[in-house]
Amino acid sequence: MNKIIIIGAGACGVYSALLIKQAHPNVDVLVLEAHKTPLKKLLATGNGRCNLSNKDLAITHYDSDNLALVKDIIDDFDMPKQMQKLGLYTKYMGQLLYPYSEQAKSVFRILMDRAQEAGVVFLYEQFVKSIRYQDGYIIETEHQRFHSDGVIVSVGSSAGKLSQVYDRRSLFTHLSFDYQDNSPSLTQMYTKEVYKTLKGVRMKGVFSLYQGKQLLKQEKGEMLFTNYGVSGIAIMQLSRYYQEGVTLVCDLLPDLSKEELANFLQRDLIHPLEGLVPYQLSDLLEKTHQDPISFLKQMTFHVKGIRESEYAQVEKGGLLLSNFNNDLESKDYPHFYAGGEILNVNGDCGGYNLHFAFASGYRIFKGLERNQNVKN
Repeated sequence: MNKIIIIGAGACGVYSALLIKQAHPNVDVLVLEAHKTPLKKLLATGNGRCNLSNKDLAITHYDSDNLALVKDIIDDFDMPKQMQKLGLYTKYMGQLLYPYSEQAKSVFRILMDRAQEAGVVFLYEQFVKSIRYQDGYIIETEHQRFHSDGVIVSVGSSAGKLSQVYDRRSLFTHLSFDYQDNSPSLTQMYTKEVYKTLKGVRMKGVFSLYQGKQLLKQEKGEMLFTNYGVSGIAIMQLSRYYQEGVTLVCDLLPDLSKEELANFLQRDLIHPLEGLVPYQLSDLLEKTHQDPISFLKQMTFHVKGIRESEYAQVEKGGLLLSNFNNDLESKDYPHFYAGGEILNVNGDCGGYNLHFAFASGYRIFKGLERNQNVKN
């Protein structure tokens, strides 16, 4: 190939672009990005610290139509080693991997510096409307038409306020791909029971999602009360398992048994829960005269739904992996690759989705090398 166009300047797109251009300086590598700037989601991840990966990369942290391939891709990618090759040093903080500076801006600058040094060309505000295959690829944006020998699609999903919300399937109108409808994941929950006086209060605990009496998933972590329901990392993790009619049962004091809590409440104090739970929760229980043991050990929410993609970290769905070989190249269209969130792969909070974005970009690059699709 003499020219490769990459659609989307997210982590997968920028990383695969710089790897290809570093290895093959005579190949034209052009990145088309719909926004005014690249790597917008990366800058926001980890609250601006950029949680790159996780020590525990067990495949149970992912959903996909081909988990075997996902496992192969994530296991094949050593994030600290590959980032160090670019000049980025990383460190683990507990299970989570961050840049040593703990600044997403460091990752941004290093990726863009390496890409620009290699000679990757970026064009911004280029919203791609369609991709056609006619002995090569014709890519139409709102402004112009491009031709290339190969294409890498890494447009991400509609998740998050930083994304452009549109149906990604429209990109593939002129191509034949199996595509699973998108739906929000890693997002907040709308609940029937809403405690507005607790808005902004955070509680650590054990949170269990049930369908009837069947336990779907349990998470230990933090919950945040909101004016529409509940949020927090534990809740967002559980949102991946949402089904219509589920209930959320919360143990807000998992380190105390019901008997230990009962003994605690027998103290002759005006506010017996003071110091044990946030004062807003203590006040609520005193005003409503609810049984504090049942409330704190088995607080139950009937979940009405999960928040929309605009508020989600990722989406389920996308291009099925069954469309692609192990190098993420289309089985039907030569030199057509896809990586990152456009694929039907989504993971838990904690660096899993960003790890896959980089790992899929790396797999595409290695696939190009193996298949000798890129030649100087």
